[in-house]
Amino acid sequence: MSERSVTVRAATPADAASLAAVQLSSALAGFAHIFPAAIPKPNQQDLEDEWSALLCDEATDVFVAVKGTKPVGVVVYGPDPEPGFGTDGYLRKLYVLPEASGRGIGSTLHDHAVADLAGRGFTRIRLWVLERNLVARRMYERRGWELQPWFRSDWPGSGILELGYALEIDYSSAM
Repeated sequence: MSERSVTVRAATPADAASLAAVQLSSALAGFAHIFPAAIPKPNQQDLEDEWSALLCDEATDVFVAVKGTKPVGVVVYGPDPEPGFGTDGYLRKLYVLPEASGRGIGSTLHDHAVADLAGRGFTRIRLWVLERNLVARRMYERRGWELQPWFRSDWPGSGILELGYALEIDYSSAM
């Protein structure tokens, strides 16, 4: 499977279960070394509910990479919702099925989001990535993302941190 054999299209509410499955498979495989057993694992139903809400959010763009009819990756982006960053774009989620990893699908989805945000006039995009998710961090850093002095944790006391990254963009360089 190469990026040439994958189509990228806008996701619809009918995709919620498939996108939840992509995220679940990706998270369980990619984050197993990061999260201790004491932290509950995501589950299909909770993720479906989350994706259903995302797919109805008019401020959020969701695009899916499809091989044939099977979703193999997804990207979520839009304006940054955090106070103080309203003029920035925000890359919220990017997941690729483990069996489709390393074939350019994540890059294709990333580049789609960056080009779309740049085309809308955003000059900076932000994202959060798990500190110990070295595969994702390397991918973003290869694409020009720079580590910022921001960090947060949705799991207080766990030692699990998310690090902030930013990418300065302009329309001409994003195409």
